[in-house]
Amino acid sequence: MQRVSWKSLMVALVGMAMTGIFTSCDGGGGGSGGGGGDLGDIGDNNPDLYVALGDSTTDGGNGGGDPYPPRLAAMTGKTVDNKAASNEYSEGAASKVGGILANQKPAAVLFQLGAVDLINGRSIDSTIANLRSIIQQCRANKTVPVVATLQPMIGSHSRWSGLTRELNARIRSLAAEEGARLADVESDFGDGSGLILDDGLHPNEAGNQLMAETFNDAL
Repeated sequence: MQRVSWKSLMVALVGMAMTGIFTSCDGGGGGSGGGGGDLGDIGDNNPDLYVALGDSTTDGGNGGGDPYPPRLAAMTGKTVDNKAASNEYSEGAASKVGGILANQKPAAVLFQLGAVDLINGRSIDSTIANLRSIIQQCRANKTVPVVATLQPMIGSHSRWSGLTRELNARIRSLAAEEGARLADVESDFGDGSGLILDDGLHPNEAGNQLMAETFNDAL
């Protein structure tokens, strides 16, 4: 019988342990980027379908190239159905999400709302109440809610910059309270330099790409 030295045995054991560690790390993502991560128990919802809600930033057509949903779809390999509408209030999105959940059964709903509310004088409290409603409707359907902060308002929209920061702070707190995933667009955009169109509100090409990456990381 061949005799195995303690040194050889220790080398073999360390190698096995390291292999286990690296296998665990490689398997953690489960797919393409952050968007392939484990969403947990989604019931009988469609694991390959996400729905995006929002206003003109999500709807696109502002001169900044494709908005984030098709970019996110390319990153994740999932279908991202863009249900955003220009000038959408948070109240409007909250009222239609129930039908979307029932009819489409998405694995996740991604939403960035509140800019239209602020610009048109709606209170932050009412916006947060509507965002909370969307989160709770999603969770009741075993759909994963991903709520986003707003990008900075600059230039001609800078008059709303303070309210935007206040709303974003409340959105972060809301996500923590409700256990929702957070796409912190404001943090990733910084002061918005090089990421916002000349209108001071909508993302440019680079901004839309960064939004897609931010949502991908949240997933």
